[in-house]
Amino acid sequence: MTETTPQPLVEGITAAIVGVTEFGPHLDFFVGELGYEVAAEGVVPGAVADALWASGPADVEAIALAAAGAGTGRIHLVRVPEPIAPADPPHNLDVGLVGIDMYARDIEAAHAELGRSGRDWATPPTTYGVAVGEREVQVTQGVCPAPDGTVVVFVQPAAVRGTEAWAADPERSYTELTSVVCHVPDADAEVGFWGPEGLGMAVWYDVVFSSPGFDKVAGLPAGTKMRLAFLAGEKTARIEVTSAAGEHGVDRRATQRPARSLGHSGWSVRTRDLEAALESVRRTGGRVLTSPVETDDPLHGRAIVATADTPNGVSVTLWQPRD
Repeated sequence: MTETTPQPLVEGITAAIVGVTEFGPHLDFFVGELGYEVAAEGVVPGAVADALWASGPADVEAIALAAAGAGTGRIHLVRVPEPIAPADPPHNLDVGLVGIDMYARDIEAAHAELGRSGRDWATPPTTYGVAVGEREVQVTQGVCPAPDGTVVVFVQPAAVRGTEAWAADPERSYTELTSVVCHVPDADAEVGFWGPEGLGMAVWYDVVFSSPGFDKVAGLPAGTKMRLAFLAGEKTARIEVTSAAGEHGVDRRATQRPARSLGHSGWSVRTRDLEAALESVRRTGGRVLTSPVETDDPLHGRAIVATADTPNGVSVTLWQPRD
């Protein structure tokens, strides 16, 4: 008999959860300047939000943003009236969630246009090389702060890797989120959690490299050796797991909680089988934080939802559509 390969439990990161003080500045940036659109808006009922995120009894106002209607690589804005910490953009050596990435068709034009709008980039477009096996991959990227401490990384790819937004609208300037980034103490555990033996994403590459260009764009000490594991599913967003041995900044994990924190505070992940996904979480060193609950809200539609932490404490909202 031929042994079949198990179907992956997840297709990628459906959305980055971003906590906001007010929606207006984020809508100005993501919708007004980057061309996202509001896919859904309303509230996550208080009972559901509190069960998932310990946010209290009040309803949580939420807006789902999509690029050209893409069903993945979205941005889930959730309003946080009383954040547990002030807005503060994470550094690439801080432990926890770092940036959210998207492709820019012309990164120099993006730098100029956003600059004219008053967006001061933390790092202007920079090109550097990453050794992948026997070849060097050239990467051009820049960092632009968004409201509430959210770090947005624009990447002009040397080779475009499938995005729903550019497939739907090849002329648009920006894609959906193409990857999300975390910096963790235990990269092996994080890769195992998300990878083929866990939730089913593929490891496209897993390298240790040092690059003066990357040190510059990431604000790292010269000569930093960075491990970068790049995990991909069938759809965006992909995951960049980074780890620098002996190099850590602020541990932000306790203050990166969905519906309680500002900025990049968690990941939303659609699964075909929530119970199997939660079993995988337990088996690969994560923690299941909540039992599944029923919801019908703008971020998940009609779904069953649960929350978990990865082995490195990254907050993940897992959900299975009911229809």
